[in-house]
Amino acid sequence: MRPLSWTRFLIGAMTLLPLCASADPIGYASGYSDLYRVDMASGQATVVGAIGFNDVEGLAFAPDGTLFGVVDATAGTGGAATDFLIRINPSSGQGTLVGPLGLAGQGPAGNLDYGLAFTCDGKLWASSDTTGELWEVNRSSGSAHRVGATGQAISGLAASPDGLFGISVGATPSLFRIDTTDASATLVGQLNVGGVVDDAGLDFASDGQLWAVLDPEPAAVGPSRAVRVSTELGRANLASTVNAAVGMEALAFPNADLCQTTAPVLASVEVPGPRPWQLLLLAVVIGMLSVPVLRSRSGA
Repeated sequence: MRPLSWTRFLIGAMTLLPLCASADPIGYASGYSDLYRVDMASGQATVVGAIGFNDVEGLAFAPDGTLFGVVDATAGTGGAATDFLIRINPSSGQGTLVGPLGLAGQGPAGNLDYGLAFTCDGKLWASSDTTGELWEVNRSSGSAHRVGATGQAISGLAASPDGLFGISVGATPSLFRIDTTDASATLVGQLNVGGVVDDAGLDFASDGQLWAVLDPEPAAVGPSRAVRVSTELGRANLASTVNAAVGMEALAFPNADLCQTTAPVLASVEVPGPRPWQLLLLAVVIGMLSVPVLRSRSGA
């Protein structure tokens, strides 16, 4: 057998580099009153713990790593009832009250379906798919200040150095860019996922890829879906179905590194992460490639 040159060895090894691409991320999602960790590639959902509040939506990590959520259970009931901003321990799932949003009497009770996101300037924003409003939220007190109407049923929010994005729900779920100065929403494109979406969570992973979890319309039978979303076209590609007993209504990644760059984050190329069998194959092939090299050296 002809000795294997280092050039041929490197070429062979480089063809296997796609197998070593970074794995798809682990996201945090809320399922009514529990916090979950979700493997976005496989759909494996693991309960972190009980939050201690019912109907928690709109998860968002602050730049300092603090996880926030909104309790969507009381606004719209009339009187002084309002929804709340909470902090959540990502290790235990336990929620701690921050304060009331001050949105008493707005929308149907327990059905404002909030989105939540921090922009890179540290400001916290909330949306509702039933009222169509955008608010700026004080992370210290919980109080919400109305910015304006988006004109869309925005159920999830996500931010990157390229701006604030929102995902709408209904029969034609779509991705929008949202102007935080006046709440106006500009269509990026439809997700084209099929079926009616009742709730959705949206966030960027630290590599700049935009992800969403889509909860089907309540009358439909089926699990939530994890999808990658293009920030240029709005199109979604299915990554997995989430194996949880409840629907996933919000999504958040600890993505503080995302805001360290000033350049716009473009849509990522979808490269699947390595699976165990792929890593094993890589090790076997590299071992086979190395044998002729070692024999050549020993015979020199």
